[in-house]
Amino acid sequence: MPDMRLRRLQQRQTFLAGLALALSVAPAFAQTGGVPRDAAGFTEYVATQLRPQLGGETVVVREPLVIGIASQRTRIDKLYAGCESNRSNCAEDVNAFVKTTAQQFRAGTIPAKRESLRLVVRTAASVQQAQRDMGGDASTFRPRAFVGPLVTVPVFDTMRASRLIAEQDYKTLGLSVDQTRETARKNTYDALPQVLQTAKPVPAGEVGKMDGAVPQPSRLIFIDDWKPLADAQGGKLIVAVPANDTVLYVGDDDAATLDALRAQVREIMVKSATPLSDVLLRWSPSGWVPLN
Repeated sequence: MPDMRLRRLQQRQTFLAGLALALSVAPAFAQTGGVPRDAAGFTEYVATQLRPQLGGETVVVREPLVIGIASQRTRIDKLYAGCESNRSNCAEDVNAFVKTTAQQFRAGTIPAKRESLRLVVRTAASVQQAQRDMGGDASTFRPRAFVGPLVTVPVFDTMRASRLIAEQDYKTLGLSVDQTRETARKNTYDALPQVLQTAKPVPAGEVGKMDGAVPQPSRLIFIDDWKPLADAQGGKLIVAVPANDTVLYVGDDDAATLDALRAQVREIMVKSATPLSDVLLRWSPSGWVPLN
């Protein structure tokens, strides 16, 4: 009997020792969905998530809350602070940061070539923010008003990323601003299938969706191409562009249908790494008309 008690005591001591060790080495992971809470561990975690996204590019930890991507230094102190204030969304916030950072880095490596020019739809606010990030004002990127909060702006685009055109790129291309926009517009039109090849007419009350690798919102630039879809839906067509790769549309303007459309727009914008706009646009032969 004493031997039995001794074995049980030893087993209990072993269990408690193992538990103490686990708690001593893993407090940073408690209740965080696997994201470390200490600054150094958090930085290594984010770097580990970035490495597979950037392929052979070198991603290193420079110091706590500073990551090196090739020669670039990226601070993640705001991301860390956000995680500290809202642990339940931390893993999702890190995932969104990783996707956006990888896209931005890949975009910076896109060469200035005429064949990769595209004309895309963005918000004026996003172009202004991009310019502030680089320094200066938004005129460098030459945006032009489109409809509501949306502008059109030329970019260099590949299947993996895109980047706005900077002033020095016009010299590299050997094109004027107008020639660059016209080349971008033609390239975009040639790269997009006709609307009815991608978007099928939807019954009243349903929401149609166009998404994929091509810059779907750029389709809005070519207003005449939407006429067959509008005609097929009895002349009614309302669209939304919640993300850089998504267009939603409906074939009626019933209040319940518009509410369903707005709900999907909100959901996509919250989840997307590249949200665009919640504005609804009604098609007309002369152009898009904002509804909200």
